Amino acid sequence: MIRVSCAALCRFMVDDRYLLLLNKNRRAKNIYELSPVGGALEFYNPAFLQSLSAKLENPDTQDLRFEIDSPRLETFRDWFYRREERETDPYREIHEELAHEANVVYDLRREDLDIRFLHITEDQKTTQRQGQTGLFTHYFLEIFEVKVLSESVKLRLKRAKPSSGVLLVSEAVVQTGQSIELNVDGAVRAVKLNTAALFSP
Repeated sequence: MIRVSCAALCRFMVDDRYLLLLNKNRRAKNIYELSPVGGALEFYNPAFLQSLSAKLENPDTQDLRFEIDSPRLETFRDWFYRREERETDPYREIHEELAHEANVVYDLRREDLDIRFLHITEDQKTTQRQGQTGLFTHYFLEIFEVKVLSESVKLRLKRAKPSSGVLLVSEAVVQTGQSIELNVDGAVRAVKLNTAALFSP
């Protein structure tokens, strides 16, 4: 069996800076890591996953996170790259993270953003996700470029407090992926950047 996790990740630009978020899942485990805006992609038709005997990580959601027999991974890959019967736009996750979790732009609209699909990349490593820690995971990641069009939304994102988990970072820092110091949750912490996938081929 192999764990599969599918997500949309955004090169989210606010003028000339990248917007990153403190990973909520890791933060709950006292691990401080800045991740791109985005999250799990959802499937629309369960029949295909059922045909693979996929074991959903959370049967109460339609998240594309599950376990399957390793030989069936290639069949899933072919389906994923067709970009059919599943989510192919990150707006739902962007809205959830910025409007509900960070609570910095509660009235964010799709027309406030320019969203462009770039490519799909893949990765394999053990996950640090709470409840699944240590499981070897194959990642399918859709990379998007997102630019904020609304000046009002830009202003609120620039004024976001560190406690919200929102941080604007220069391209040089994002591309190097080096840790940065951030005063959060009552202490100055070395915060890792989980941004390599944004620039992978």
